[in-house]
Amino acid sequence: MTNLVEYMLAEHEYCNDLFCDGENLATESKWSELKSVFEKFVMETEKHFAKEEKVLFPHAEQSMGSDAGPTAVMRMEHEQMRALIGNLKPLIEKENKEGFLGETETLLVLMQQHNMKEEQILYPMIDRMVGANLAAVIDAMEAL
Repeated sequence: MTNLVEYMLAEHEYCNDLFCDGENLATESKWSELKSVFEKFVMETEKHFAKEEKVLFPHAEQSMGSDAGPTAVMRMEHEQMRALIGNLKPLIEKENKEGFLGETETLLVLMQQHNMKEEQILYPMIDRMVGANLAAVIDAMEAL
């Protein structure tokens, strides 16, 4: 990886692929496969959020001298996504296709907007801040 944006973009793409796989399985009413894919999506999404919340955002906040800026918005959006993801599990258990697909539609819009803000604004800004420390920041994220 040459920069932070590329590293984090690969994470977004991986989580997005799992999400799309889940939507496709729900559309096909393949509930047992969906349970497995959904668990992996939740695990990978939480791991991604942890990398940001425990390593990346604090590093940016230290450089900016504040935790009230863009990272606060990203944390709030993580909480919104967690709530929507939490709504999905009972819908899978009930094999409620319409409910599941309706909730994933809302989640998808939020994820797309969130990822765009990170990829186009926040990550390039943090990439400039970390500079030569990029390898150490990525190592710290990988250690989680």
